[in-house]
Amino acid sequence: MNGYTFSCPIQVRWRDLDAFAHVNNATFASYLEMARTVVWRQRFGGREAMDVPFFVIRLEIDYKRPVDLYDDVRVWLRVGEIRGASFNFEYAVEANGAVVAEAVTTLACVDNSTGRPVRMDPGLRATLETLQAS
Repeated sequence: MNGYTFSCPIQVRWRDLDAFAHVNNATFASYLEMARTVVWRQRFGGREAMDVPFFVIRLEIDYKRPVDLYDDVRVWLRVGEIRGASFNFEYAVEANGAVVAEAVTTLACVDNSTGRPVRMDPGLRATLETLQAS
């Protein structure tokens, strides 16, 4: 998808469906989390990349149309704004080639001992920059 730097296929499961036989709106947040986890493991390395944790401090999802069990779903992801201690992941959720939702998560870098925001490591920032749209 144009402007996005990473994608992750999503398998819709029976448990994802609500009483109306389409993917429940809250499940979209799990799909975003799956894509975020895959990109983090592939681009940022192992457990040492989590020495300074990031917490989701904001989640916004705009729904365009329902998704059902038989749709081919893919989450596209890119990094948007990068600040000193936080950054945005921007997403497009696609089903059968059409965008069905757009979303943004803001993650903050937090010191484990104090619970306060801290500036991110320059190496981490450089990796995030590789995921920004060109």
